[in-house]
Amino acid sequence: MPSKKGSGPSKGKKPAAKAPAKRPVPAGSSSDEDSEAVSQQEILRRLAALEKGTGASAGVVGGGERSRPVRGAARDAVNKEILRRLSALESSAGTAAKESGGASGSASLSDAGTTQTVDLEQEAMVDPTPVALAVEPGEGAVSCREKRRILICGHSMVFWAAHQARRSAVGSQLGLSEWAAVEWQGRRGLRWPGLLPLLFGRSGPVPHILVIHLGGNDLGFLHGRALSLQAKWDLREILRRWPDVLIMWSAMLPRRVWREARDRRAIERARMKANRAIQKALGEGLGVYLPHPRIRAEVAGLYRKDGVHLSEAGNQIFLNDLRQGLRLALGQ
Repeated sequence: MPSKKGSGPSKGKKPAAKAPAKRPVPAGSSSDEDSEAVSQQEILRRLAALEKGTGASAGVVGGGERSRPVRGAARDAVNKEILRRLSALESSAGTAAKESGGASGSASLSDAGTTQTVDLEQEAMVDPTPVALAVEPGEGAVSCREKRRILICGHSMVFWAAHQARRSAVGSQLGLSEWAAVEWQGRRGLRWPGLLPLLFGRSGPVPHILVIHLGGNDLGFLHGRALSLQAKWDLREILRRWPDVLIMWSAMLPRRVWREARDRRAIERARMKANRAIQKALGEGLGVYLPHPRIRAEVAGLYRKDGVHLSEAGNQIFLNDLRQGLRLALGQ
Protein backbone atom coordinates (compact mmCIF):
# COMPACT_ATOMS: atom_id res chain seq x y z
CA MET A 1 0.00 0.00 0.00
CA PRO A 2 1.55 3.38 -0.96
CA SER A 3 2.54 5.64 1.88
CA LYS A 4 0.71 8.86 2.50
CA LYS A 5 2.08 12.04 1.01
CA GLY A 6 4.73 13.62 3.16
CA SER A 7 4.92 10.63 5.47
CA GLY A 8 8.61 9.78 4.86
CA PRO A 9 11.91 11.59 4.46
CA SER A 10 12.72 13.29 1.14
CA LYS A 11 14.94 11.41 -1.31
CA GLY A 12 18.63 12.07 -0.93
CA LYS A 13 18.24 13.89 2.37
CA LYS A 14 19.17 12.59 5.76
CA PRO A 15 16.41 12.64 8.33
CA ALA A 16 16.73 15.47 10.83
CA ALA A 17 18.22 14.46 14.15
CA LYS A 18 15.73 14.25 16.98
CA ALA A 19 16.18 16.70 19.83
CA PRO A 20 17.25 14.97 23.07
CA ALA A 21 14.51 14.44 25.60
CA LYS A 22 14.32 17.04 28.33
CA ARG A 23 15.62 16.02 31.73
CA PRO A 24 12.93 15.63 34.38
CA VAL A 25 12.59 18.54 36.76
CA PRO A 26 14.03 17.62 40.17
CA ALA A 27 11.73 17.47 43.17
CA GLY A 28 13.14 20.58 44.80
CA SER A 29 12.57 23.74 42.78
CA SER A 30 15.28 26.31 42.17
CA SER A 31 13.04 28.91 43.75
CA ASP A 32 13.12 26.94 47.00
CA GLU A 33 16.92 26.74 46.81
CA ASP A 34 17.14 30.44 46.04
CA SER A 35 14.89 31.15 49.01
CA GLU A 36 17.20 29.06 51.19
CA ALA A 37 20.19 30.95 49.82
CA VAL A 38 18.52 34.28 50.49
CA SER A 39 17.76 33.20 54.06
CA GLN A 40 21.36 32.09 54.43
CA GLN A 41 22.67 35.41 53.13
CA GLU A 42 20.36 37.28 55.51
CA ILE A 43 21.68 35.21 58.44
CA LEU A 44 25.25 35.95 57.39
CA ARG A 45 24.52 39.66 57.11
CA ARG A 46 22.92 39.84 60.54
CA LEU A 47 25.60 37.62 62.02
CA ALA A 48 28.29 39.97 60.71
CA ALA A 49 26.44 42.92 62.26
CA LEU A 50 26.33 41.13 65.62
CA GLU A 51 30.03 40.32 65.42
CA LYS A 52 30.84 43.91 64.56
CA GLY A 53 28.87 45.11 67.58
CA THR A 54 30.53 42.64 69.96
CA GLY A 55 34.03 42.91 68.51
CA ALA A 56 34.12 39.17 67.78
CA SER A 57 36.20 37.77 64.95
CA ALA A 58 33.97 37.51 61.91
CA GLY A 59 35.64 34.70 60.01
CA VAL A 60 34.99 34.12 56.34
CA VAL A 61 33.89 31.34 54.07
CA GLY A 62 35.41 31.22 50.61
CA GLY A 63 36.70 34.78 50.67
CA GLY A 64 34.01 36.65 52.62
CA GLU A 65 30.22 36.97 52.76
CA ARG A 66 28.71 35.72 49.53
CA SER A 67 26.49 37.84 47.35
CA ARG A 68 25.43 34.93 45.12
CA PRO A 69 23.50 31.80 46.17
CA VAL A 70 25.57 28.77 47.11
CA ARG A 71 24.44 25.18 46.84
CA GLY A 72 25.59 21.67 47.60
CA ALA A 73 28.92 21.26 49.38
CA ALA A 74 29.54 25.01 49.35
CA ARG A 75 26.26 25.63 51.14
CA ASP A 76 27.12 22.95 53.73
CA ALA A 77 30.46 24.65 54.32
CA VAL A 78 28.74 28.00 54.85
CA ASN A 79 26.28 26.40 57.30
CA LYS A 80 29.16 24.88 59.31
CA GLU A 81 30.90 28.25 59.39
CA ILE A 82 27.69 29.94 60.58
CA LEU A 83 27.41 27.42 63.43
CA ARG A 84 31.06 28.01 64.40
CA ARG A 85 30.58 31.77 64.47
CA LEU A 86 27.32 31.46 66.41
CA SER A 87 29.07 29.28 69.00
CA ALA A 88 31.76 31.94 69.38
CA LEU A 89 29.12 34.64 69.78
CA GLU A 90 27.19 32.58 72.35
CA SER A 91 30.38 31.96 74.32
CA SER A 92 31.28 35.65 74.34
CA ALA A 93 27.68 36.59 75.18
CA GLY A 94 27.69 34.15 78.10
CA THR A 95 30.93 35.60 79.45
CA ALA A 96 29.63 39.16 79.09
CA ALA A 97 26.39 38.24 80.85
CA LYS A 98 28.29 36.85 83.84
CA GLU A 99 30.51 39.92 84.06
CA SER A 100 27.59 42.36 83.85
CA GLY A 101 25.23 40.38 86.08
CA GLY A 102 22.71 39.76 83.29
CA ALA A 103 22.79 43.14 81.56
CA SER A 104 20.34 43.86 78.77
CA GLY A 105 21.05 43.71 75.07
CA SER A 106 21.40 39.99 74.32
CA ALA A 107 20.43 38.94 70.81
CA SER A 108 16.98 37.54 70.16
CA LEU A 109 16.38 34.19 68.46
CA SER A 110 15.72 35.91 65.15
CA ASP A 111 18.83 38.09 65.50
CA ALA A 112 21.08 35.06 65.70
CA GLY A 113 19.19 33.25 62.96
CA THR A 114 19.15 30.05 65.02
CA THR A 115 16.80 27.12 64.57
CA GLN A 116 14.54 26.80 67.60
CA THR A 117 11.33 24.99 68.51
CA VAL A 118 9.68 24.97 71.92
CA ASP A 119 9.83 21.46 73.39
CA LEU A 120 6.86 21.23 75.74
CA GLU A 121 6.58 17.50 76.40
CA GLN A 122 7.09 14.03 74.95
CA GLU A 123 4.03 11.87 74.34
CA ALA A 124 3.42 8.67 72.42
CA MET A 125 0.43 10.08 70.52
CA VAL A 126 1.50 13.45 69.18
CA ASP A 127 1.07 15.54 66.08
CA PRO A 128 3.45 14.12 63.42
CA THR A 129 5.07 17.55 63.11
CA PRO A 130 8.22 16.96 65.19
CA VAL A 131 9.04 18.88 68.35
CA ALA A 132 12.61 19.85 67.55
CA LEU A 133 13.83 22.59 69.81
CA ALA A 134 14.58 23.07 73.45
CA VAL A 135 15.62 26.56 74.55
CA GLU A 136 17.46 26.97 77.81
CA PRO A 137 16.28 30.06 79.74
CA GLY A 138 18.26 33.04 78.54
CA GLU A 139 19.93 31.14 75.67
CA GLY A 140 19.11 33.04 72.50
CA ALA A 141 15.95 34.36 74.09
CA VAL A 142 14.58 37.87 73.94
CA SER A 143 15.95 39.51 77.06
CA CYS A 144 15.84 43.12 78.16
CA ARG A 145 15.04 44.94 81.38
CA GLU A 146 12.19 46.89 79.84
CA LYS A 147 8.94 45.02 79.37
CA ARG A 148 8.68 43.12 76.11
CA ARG A 149 5.68 43.75 73.88
CA ILE A 150 3.93 40.52 72.87
CA LEU A 151 1.22 40.39 70.20
CA ILE A 152 -0.85 37.20 69.86
CA CYS A 153 -2.93 37.24 66.69
CA GLY A 154 -5.08 34.79 64.77
CA HIS A 155 -8.58 33.53 64.13
CA SER A 156 -11.32 32.40 66.54
CA MET A 157 -8.95 30.09 68.46
CA VAL A 158 -7.10 33.22 69.62
CA PHE A 159 -10.38 35.09 70.22
CA TRP A 160 -11.73 32.40 72.56
CA ALA A 161 -8.35 31.77 74.21
CA ALA A 162 -8.16 35.47 75.11
CA HIS A 163 -11.72 35.29 76.46
CA GLN A 164 -10.82 32.37 78.73
CA ALA A 165 -7.47 33.89 79.77
CA ARG A 166 -9.26 36.98 81.10
CA ARG A 167 -11.35 34.74 83.37
CA SER A 168 -8.44 32.52 84.48
CA ALA A 169 -6.04 32.83 87.40
CA VAL A 170 -3.15 34.01 85.19
CA GLY A 171 -5.28 36.65 83.46
CA SER A 172 -4.94 38.10 79.98
CA GLN A 173 -1.21 38.68 80.61
CA LEU A 174 -0.69 34.91 81.08
CA GLY A 175 1.18 35.54 84.31
CA LEU A 176 3.95 37.32 82.39
CA SER A 177 3.21 40.90 83.45
CA GLU A 178 6.53 41.17 85.31
CA TRP A 179 8.42 40.82 82.02
CA ALA A 180 5.97 41.60 79.22
CA ALA A 181 2.78 43.30 78.08
CA VAL A 182 0.54 40.90 76.15
CA GLU A 183 -1.88 42.15 73.48
CA TRP A 184 -4.49 39.87 71.90
CA GLN A 185 -5.86 40.30 68.38
CA GLY A 186 -8.28 37.46 67.65
CA ARG A 187 -10.56 37.86 64.63
CA ARG A 188 -13.32 35.28 64.24
CA GLY A 189 -13.32 33.79 60.75
CA LEU A 190 -9.91 35.29 59.90
CA ARG A 191 -8.19 33.67 56.92
CA TRP A 192 -4.63 34.02 55.73
CA PRO A 193 -5.07 36.98 53.32
CA GLY A 194 -6.21 39.08 56.29
CA LEU A 195 -3.02 38.64 58.33
CA LEU A 196 -0.81 41.42 56.94
CA PRO A 197 -3.61 44.03 56.87
CA LEU A 198 -4.38 43.12 60.49
CA LEU A 199 -0.76 43.48 61.59
CA PHE A 200 0.29 46.53 59.63
CA GLY A 201 -3.03 48.32 60.06
CA ARG A 202 -2.75 48.46 63.84
CA SER A 203 -1.73 51.71 65.51
CA GLY A 204 0.33 50.35 68.39
CA PRO A 205 4.13 50.00 68.55
CA VAL A 206 5.91 47.13 66.84
CA PRO A 207 5.92 44.04 69.09
CA HIS A 208 9.09 42.31 70.25
CA ILE A 209 7.42 38.89 69.99
CA LEU A 210 4.69 38.05 67.48
CA VAL A 211 2.66 34.87 68.01
CA ILE A 212 0.65 33.77 64.97
CA HIS A 213 -2.08 31.12 65.10
CA LEU A 214 -3.69 31.00 61.68
CA GLY A 215 -4.34 28.83 58.64
CA GLY A 216 -6.96 26.37 59.88
CA ASN A 217 -9.80 28.30 58.24
CA ASP A 218 -7.94 28.21 54.91
CA LEU A 219 -7.67 24.43 54.71
CA GLY A 220 -10.46 23.19 52.49
CA PHE A 221 -10.09 26.28 50.31
CA LEU A 222 -6.33 26.00 49.69
CA HIS A 223 -4.04 23.01 49.25
CA GLY A 224 -1.58 22.56 52.10
CA ARG A 225 1.37 23.41 49.83
CA ALA A 226 -0.25 26.63 48.60
CA LEU A 227 -0.98 27.64 52.19
CA SER A 228 2.58 26.94 53.37
CA LEU A 229 4.07 28.90 50.45
CA GLN A 230 1.83 31.88 51.24
CA ALA A 231 2.72 31.62 54.93
CA LYS A 232 6.47 31.60 54.22
CA TRP A 233 6.18 34.61 51.92
CA ASP A 234 4.21 36.57 54.54
CA LEU A 235 6.59 35.64 57.36
CA ARG A 236 9.48 37.00 55.30
CA GLU A 237 7.49 40.16 54.61
CA ILE A 238 6.86 40.61 58.34
CA LEU A 239 10.59 40.31 59.04
CA ARG A 240 11.35 42.74 56.24
CA ARG A 241 9.09 45.39 57.79
CA TRP A 242 9.78 44.46 61.42
CA PRO A 243 13.38 43.17 61.34
CA ASP A 244 13.74 42.96 65.14
CA VAL A 245 10.58 40.96 65.84
CA LEU A 246 10.69 37.33 66.99
CA ILE A 247 8.00 35.31 65.20
CA MET A 248 6.51 32.38 67.09
CA TRP A 249 4.34 30.16 64.89
CA SER A 250 1.61 28.34 66.83
CA ALA A 251 0.94 25.08 64.97
CA MET A 252 -2.42 24.62 63.24
CA LEU A 253 -4.62 22.41 65.42
CA PRO A 254 -6.48 19.27 64.39
CA ARG A 255 -10.28 19.45 64.25
CA ARG A 256 -12.97 16.86 64.72
CA VAL A 257 -15.00 18.55 61.98
CA TRP A 258 -13.69 20.35 58.89
CA ARG A 259 -16.69 22.27 57.61
CA GLU A 260 -15.45 22.81 54.06
CA ALA A 261 -13.99 19.34 53.56
CA ARG A 262 -15.37 16.26 51.84
CA ASP A 263 -12.54 14.11 53.16
CA ARG A 264 -11.50 14.83 56.76
CA ARG A 265 -8.42 12.61 56.54
CA ALA A 266 -7.17 14.45 53.45
CA ILE A 267 -7.52 17.78 55.25
CA GLU A 268 -5.66 16.41 58.27
CA ARG A 269 -2.81 15.28 56.03
CA ALA A 270 -2.72 18.73 54.40
CA ARG A 271 -2.64 20.37 57.85
CA MET A 272 0.28 18.27 59.04
CA LYS A 273 2.24 18.80 55.80
CA ALA A 274 1.69 22.56 56.01
CA ASN A 275 2.83 22.59 59.65
CA ARG A 276 6.00 20.69 58.73
CA ALA A 277 6.78 22.99 55.78
CA ILE A 278 6.32 26.11 57.91
CA GLN A 279 8.39 24.60 60.73
CA LYS A 280 11.21 23.95 58.26
CA ALA A 281 11.07 27.56 57.04
CA LEU A 282 11.16 28.81 60.63
CA GLY A 283 14.28 26.73 61.15
CA GLU A 284 15.95 28.68 58.34
CA GLY A 285 15.88 31.87 60.38
CA LEU A 286 12.24 33.00 60.23
CA GLY A 287 11.32 32.29 63.85
CA VAL A 288 10.37 29.54 66.30
CA TYR A 289 7.77 26.78 66.21
CA LEU A 290 5.28 26.12 69.01
CA PRO A 291 3.54 22.71 68.82
CA HIS A 292 0.44 21.60 70.73
CA PRO A 293 1.02 17.85 71.19
CA ARG A 294 -1.67 17.35 73.85
CA ILE A 295 -4.50 18.68 71.67
CA ARG A 296 -5.72 15.71 69.64
CA ALA A 297 -8.90 15.30 67.62
CA GLU A 298 -9.65 11.87 69.12
CA VAL A 299 -10.06 13.44 72.58
CA ALA A 300 -13.65 14.65 72.30
CA GLY A 301 -13.57 16.48 75.63
CA LEU A 302 -11.08 19.02 74.26
CA TYR A 303 -13.62 20.34 71.73
CA ARG A 304 -17.01 21.97 71.76
CA LYS A 305 -19.98 20.22 70.19
CA ASP A 306 -19.22 21.85 66.82
CA GLY A 307 -15.97 19.84 66.62
CA VAL A 308 -14.05 22.97 65.58
CA HIS A 309 -13.54 25.21 68.59
CA LEU A 310 -11.81 24.15 71.78
CA SER A 311 -13.71 23.49 74.98
CA GLU A 312 -12.70 25.06 78.27
CA ALA A 313 -10.32 22.13 78.88
CA GLY A 314 -8.86 22.43 75.38
CA ASN A 315 -8.41 26.18 75.71
CA GLN A 316 -6.60 25.68 79.01
CA ILE A 317 -4.05 23.41 77.32
CA PHE A 318 -3.69 25.91 74.47
CA LEU A 319 -3.08 28.75 76.96
CA ASN A 320 -0.56 26.68 78.91
CA ASP A 321 1.35 25.97 75.69
CA LEU A 322 1.41 29.68 74.83
CA ARG A 323 2.55 30.62 78.32
CA GLN A 324 5.36 28.05 78.42
CA GLY A 325 6.57 29.00 74.94
CA LEU A 326 6.57 32.70 75.77
CA ARG A 327 8.39 32.14 79.07
CA LEU A 328 11.16 30.36 77.18
CA ALA A 329 11.31 33.11 74.56
CA LEU A 330 11.57 35.70 77.34
CA GLY A 331 14.35 33.75 79.04
CA GLN A 332 12.30 32.96 82.15
